Amino acid sequence: MRGAFIAGVVAQDLFLGPMGSGQLQTGLMYEGWHAPAYWGMGTRNLTVEQVIRSNGGLKVGDMRTGWSPSMSMNFYWHKQPETGFYCIYRKRPGEQPAFGMPDCPGITETLKRHAQMLDDVGVDFIVADSTNIQSQGEAADALQLRPFEVLAEEWLALRSAGVATPKIAVWQNLQDPAGNLWQAYVSGNGAYVNPAYDDLIFKDGSGRKVFFTTASPTAALVTEIQKLGIVVVTMWAERDRFAQGEWAFFSPCMAGGRAFTTSVYSDPSVPCNQAATTGSPIGNALTVSPSYQLSYSSLPFQASGKLGGLTLRKQFETAFAMHAQGTLDYLFVGTFNEHVAQPQANPYSSNPAAVSMGLDGDADAGSLWVDMFGDGITRDLEPTLEDAGAAWKLFQSCMRVLRSSGSCAGSKEICCVLDPQAKWVNVWSLSNGNDHLLTVDANERSVLTTSGWKEICAPFGGASAFCATSDPPVSDYHRSPFLIYQVPLASGDSAPVHRCLSAESTHFISGDPSCRGAGTSESILGYASTKRSSETPRQLALCFAAGAFRVSVGGACDGDQVLEQLGFVH
Repeated sequence: MRGAFIAGVVAQDLFLGPMGSGQLQTGLMYEGWHAPAYWGMGTRNLTVEQVIRSNGGLKVGDMRTGWSPSMSMNFYWHKQPETGFYCIYRKRPGEQPAFGMPDCPGITETLKRHAQMLDDVGVDFIVADSTNIQSQGEAADALQLRPFEVLAEEWLALRSAGVATPKIAVWQNLQDPAGNLWQAYVSGNGAYVNPAYDDLIFKDGSGRKVFFTTASPTAALVTEIQKLGIVVVTMWAERDRFAQGEWAFFSPCMAGGRAFTTSVYSDPSVPCNQAATTGSPIGNALTVSPSYQLSYSSLPFQASGKLGGLTLRKQFETAFAMHAQGTLDYLFVGTFNEHVAQPQANPYSSNPAAVSMGLDGDADAGSLWVDMFGDGITRDLEPTLEDAGAAWKLFQSCMRVLRSSGSCAGSKEICCVLDPQAKWVNVWSLSNGNDHLLTVDANERSVLTTSGWKEICAPFGGASAFCATSDPPVSDYHRSPFLIYQVPLASGDSAPVHRCLSAESTHFISGDPSCRGAGTSESILGYASTKRSSETPRQLALCFAAGAFRVSVGGACDGDQVLEQLGFVH
């Protein structure tokens, strides 16, 4: 599923007001599609992140132990919400449930908790994802329509009881002229036309209710909605239509002008520069998120990843600057709670190296994931068991900065201070036929590549820090560049990676400062994680074959002798 907005009503002392007042509103993507994954999940209650962190002890197939293939719709939980797995589907009175699913437990408690979290942090409205299915039916009820209706019912009840909630909007795909799901929202007893929900539906500064749609909507359907006095806003991603008024549910950093990139730099002099929307029907907007993707998130450098909070911090820097200029009407944040996803077919299946990172030897590694991969490559902010609420705490901090000084100058907020887990360096991979060298020095890379050395490129591009190729042979795939921590982790869960020079003047790496007695240490490249996770899924190893050392990034030396496992890298 492509995404969902969450936005909430802010506490009175934080409220910045609607468009036209010169004050900022914040929206957030929200998902309600968890019921199939909740009721169909396996009896071991595993997540993709747990499988990755097991370092081979668990397999993706273990997630299917005792599961219901038909009920699950092939959805997998990538991480576990900190308060436990949940869903918000509830059948309508007098109707049969979609796919025989029971009503979800604890709906009122779940939605009250979410409302309070969002209100406390200063979110003004949510946009609920309804993008995958365009026509009414069981699947639409299970994944999109009923979760939205239940959300509206529950938050209306909370408001009646004096509990503040975000306002709500829907994000509906209108590409199919024959699609009729949109009608359920704007006709009959739909929330957009039911007077009981009038104060709950998100409106722009002119008082018009706002309906979000995807790229390339059917013009006739847009017109039908507009006839009701509802303003329609297009939102999509991975295309540069910001100047045409199109919102983005995630917005990649930019490099070289207008080129999207997954390279995010700890260096404060290198901004993210994600693009802002101008000229939309309701005002200017900028999107921030903890991660974003350009293609398959489970392949190297096709997504930025959270990078220990670096991505969110750098994207908020753009928001601070734009807000200071007085040009930002809406801050959009994605996502709150996607959590589940379906694996996708692998277009590179003929390449044995082109598999999901961190799943070495797993029978399911050949399947790829798009919108998320575990807990380290996700746009979600809701606290999870795996991240212990770190992303949400960072978001809270950045929102405090935005709504107070609007600047990190002199601030001690965690949004403004990079901890070791958010300090990364690029590691370039170079070869001259007789020697293979890793470097973190951009100048050395430049000198060597103009002196007969070849740069081994990122396997599928995406990261502007490195040269790009497409579906390279295994030999290059497992010598590809990577990211590594710049300094040791405070937790102690990192180890140094030495660049060594042998007596034969060839290079290798080692965790041993004495370079295994086979050479001398030229430098410490950085620090590898000692624990595998989706943030650092690829194993960095020193291999030995045909009387020579070589480096392996993922692939466990491809059957050659493994001399050292130095840890795990991004």
